[in-house]
Amino acid sequence: MIAIHAGAGYHSESKSDVYKSICKQACLLAIEAIKCGKNAVDCVTIAVKCLEDTPNTNAGIGSNLTMDGTVECDASVMDGLSLQFGAVGCVQGFQNPVEAARLLVEKQKQGNLSLGRIPPSILVGNRAEKWILENDPHINTSCNLITDESKRMFLKYKRRLELHEERVNNKRRKIRQNKDKQDEDEEIGVTDEEDSIQSLIQDTVGAIAMDTSGNLAAAVSSGGIALKQPGRLGPAATYGSGCWAYNWSSDSKPGVAIATSGSGEHLMKTLFSKECASCIQNMDSGSLGLSFAFKDHFLESEFLKHLDCKFGGAIALRQDKYDNKQSVELIWGHTTDSMCIGFMSLSDKKPKVFLSRLPPQSIPGKSLTMEGRQIYK
Repeated sequence: MIAIHAGAGYHSESKSDVYKSICKQACLLAIEAIKCGKNAVDCVTIAVKCLEDTPNTNAGIGSNLTMDGTVECDASVMDGLSLQFGAVGCVQGFQNPVEAARLLVEKQKQGNLSLGRIPPSILVGNRAEKWILENDPHINTSCNLITDESKRMFLKYKRRLELHEERVNNKRRKIRQNKDKQDEDEEIGVTDEEDSIQSLIQDTVGAIAMDTSGNLAAAVSSGGIALKQPGRLGPAATYGSGCWAYNWSSDSKPGVAIATSGSGEHLMKTLFSKECASCIQNMDSGSLGLSFAFKDHFLESEFLKHLDCKFGGAIALRQDKYDNKQSVELIWGHTTDSMCIGFMSLSDKKPKVFLSRLPPQSIPGKSLTMEGRQIYK
């Protein structure tokens, strides 16, 4: 079983076929790997690599550019069997940062280093590149990830930012000295939606999988938010925020795999992937658990109470076993305008791919839409 998403955010109708084609290809590659006996970690890595290789997602090639006009990528992998987690952050030139994250998982499985040293789970910046080259020189760390389209969008939004700041500064100069800061912000339009790029960009891509042995894994990859501060670490490289995987262990603790997307700071402050997993494991069904996680631990989270809108999305698998049989539930939800999703099981002849959208009249960042499927019974 494989399920993937190409990011939660805004996906234009004109490019919907492109997004769905990307998801279809990722599902087909991953399900073929499962048929060939690959494990769950292999499969999520293969699926996310496919998403990184297309310039139409915010991961790998074509990722969002930083304020400096560079690309800095984050990625992570979690293995539900060993519970090992590996991530790289702020790496430049990695066409497939998910490969580096997966390598960190595998190295941790080998146990402690010489003299009892603990192997790293997260590496960032140029030291991550040095470590990767020393441990697997086949991973390409010198790719040009900037495309003509990503450069065009960067220049567009950079100019929009400059115009907005110029307008704000001009208005501030005209405001009377005795006005307080709140009145000032309201008058100059600091929070004008027309100047926000938050709703225009899809974020982290991800995959969750279950192999033929019933093992679970999850992986995510992202170029981060547009015009981000160089050096900013996102949820795709943060434990408990971007992905989570945990194999079934007992009737009271179902297996679960999660891959999230959305506004990175929102996901990190709520430890969203871990919270989703906990809610799904502790409630009667995956759909109830994910709904509770979104409503109580995200939209109404005390850690985000200062925010008017909260942008997030997630795909999740819940795995139950009983009487030598297993039940697998796939669920997805998002508070963003849209989320591109694909999934496929071994019994399916072709992937199911679609763009999930909020219902009409819903307000992105304040509304939630959810769906699900029972895959095995």
